[in-house]
Amino acid sequence: MDKKNHIDINYIFFGIFLVISIIIASLEVLEIKPSPLYPKAFFLIYAYGQTILEIFILALAGWFIKKKLPGFVYKIFLSLFFILSISHIIDFVMLKIMDMSFWEGLDLVLDESLENFIEMLHATGIPFFAWIIFGIIAMFLPFIGLGIYKICDKISKKRKLPLHHDHFIQIFFCIPLALLIWDFKASSTINPNLYAGLSRMLPWKITFVQPNILTIDQTMTLKKPMKEEDVLRIIDEKNPQIEKKPNIYIFVIESLRNDFITKDIAPNLFKFKNENISFEKSLANANATPISWFSLFYSDFPYLWKYYKDKNWQSGAVGLNILKKMGYKINVFSSPELKYYAMKDLLFGKNNHLTNSFNLYPHYSPIEPCDSDKNAIFAMEKALETDQNVYIGFLDSTHFLYSWPKDFEIKFKPIADVEYMNAYASKDNISLIINRYKNSINFVDSLLSSFFDKLKEKNLWDDSIIIVVGDHGEEFYEEGHLFHASHLSAVQTNIPILLKMGKNDRVIPKRKLISHMNVFPSILDYIIGKNLYGEILSGESIYEPQKFNYVVTTRYNGSRTPYEFFIHSENEKLTLKFKNKKEIFKNQHLEILSLKDGDDKELNMPSKEKILEPFEGAIDQIFNK
Repeated sequence: MDKKNHIDINYIFFGIFLVISIIIASLEVLEIKPSPLYPKAFFLIYAYGQTILEIFILALAGWFIKKKLPGFVYKIFLSLFFILSISHIIDFVMLKIMDMSFWEGLDLVLDESLENFIEMLHATGIPFFAWIIFGIIAMFLPFIGLGIYKICDKISKKRKLPLHHDHFIQIFFCIPLALLIWDFKASSTINPNLYAGLSRMLPWKITFVQPNILTIDQTMTLKKPMKEEDVLRIIDEKNPQIEKKPNIYIFVIESLRNDFITKDIAPNLFKFKNENISFEKSLANANATPISWFSLFYSDFPYLWKYYKDKNWQSGAVGLNILKKMGYKINVFSSPELKYYAMKDLLFGKNNHLTNSFNLYPHYSPIEPCDSDKNAIFAMEKALETDQNVYIGFLDSTHFLYSWPKDFEIKFKPIADVEYMNAYASKDNISLIINRYKNSINFVDSLLSSFFDKLKEKNLWDDSIIIVVGDHGEEFYEEGHLFHASHLSAVQTNIPILLKMGKNDRVIPKRKLISHMNVFPSILDYIIGKNLYGEILSGESIYEPQKFNYVVTTRYNGSRTPYEFFIHSENEKLTLKFKNKKEIFKNQHLEILSLKDGDDKELNMPSKEKILEPFEGAIDQIFNK
């Protein structure tokens, strides 16, 4: 080969990132939730091919820029290359925790308001000074990349590697051809829904040939809710005659999983559950806080959350409006500040006009969530009156980082030291994180026990309505991810919904399923003696014969409209996705992502014609066909 064909490339610099990228690609594919070995092998080979191709394309592009363009352009190129390489590493972490790529996360963050962005940072549990340090490091990344390049360039020039045009031509021809052949040979045998999850682990997030995603043939259009003025008119027109207005206590507990309400972890809630009303399966209407709160207080389908926000709904939650009209005083005691996605206005109306008292106990460093929860519960105890009051407590200790007071004696040891990276570092550490979570639940359980004792002491217990709910669950690698908001797994959506309706002496028809949407219709039915507001509350009362034996639950999508959801019957869970993600109210096809049982075990897909049969009642309720 003559020198004219020689390509002078800093092979050490690009080689380092080739090795790092191959390691990351291997970990991304091999560490995913257990799946058949063959698809893993398919995606692993594909990941290697894309990684090699990406590095060689960028190395050749760099050589051309260096040779043909001014020096500053090459420096910009190297800076962008370094940032791209770092993004693959961040990708690995984000996909593991949130099932979201770096670029998807960046796109989502850029779509947030400044206030929401700050609250998102606060919700991570990482101190703001640490985020400032991360920001400073991010700004210096281009200079760090250039520094590494210079060091590697000095070494590579001392020991040159004979790279020629032919080497690159062979790579650019052979690898894509091999991947294309691999595609045609193997992709048709991979389950389309398995492909949808695993392809996210590839450097380019796509293959040359994609299997056909199962799509419902018939197009559907979501039903829209009533206008605000029509809802308020119906509330005003109704004037139920009520003999007694017992106090209502609603406790919304962050990230609370149903299977952690045990005698060992939460003895008081375990006792409360057994002595009062609960159901075989209780589900959140979303795997993220704001959407779940919406479905709870509005008793409406979770995919409508953004619709209400965009319509600038001024009057607050429908359920609370009804109670206000009935003469109830509404008192809020919140550990979270309720700024996130403007939930304060969406739930309690503009300027909190639905509330009689509004008490916030925010926890910004050095104040911890457990301190705020303690203050909220103590304030609620002091505010107790005899009847005609609603007391709403939002508790946050069970949100990551999982907190409890320093003087609280913990039951579950050893525990992790408080950091995301500790949690992520190894699956061996996960038991330490779970112990933190258990201790935080145990602490909240002790707060509620103290409050329940206070109700009994003041003779307010017997007639009271008490609701204890989680907003969503929490995952600890059971389905391959951490925490919540990543995907619609059972552990992220199975929550406690515990109800005490006075003396619990009213007959409840047989029912297996309950969700957030059932809570307010049940409260109102118990007080009035019938479900008077069925036309404006989409959820059923537990006192009605069950007609809608389904739960609809959506996946978190930042400040945007949720587009992925499942319909859960008593035995099966069908996960679907709107084809048009940005405009879910347009007439369109739905993509079928999976069919599972209640414990998240994959079921064999029936024919496309039969797959919707068990879910026809739900489809008819939420769609115009």
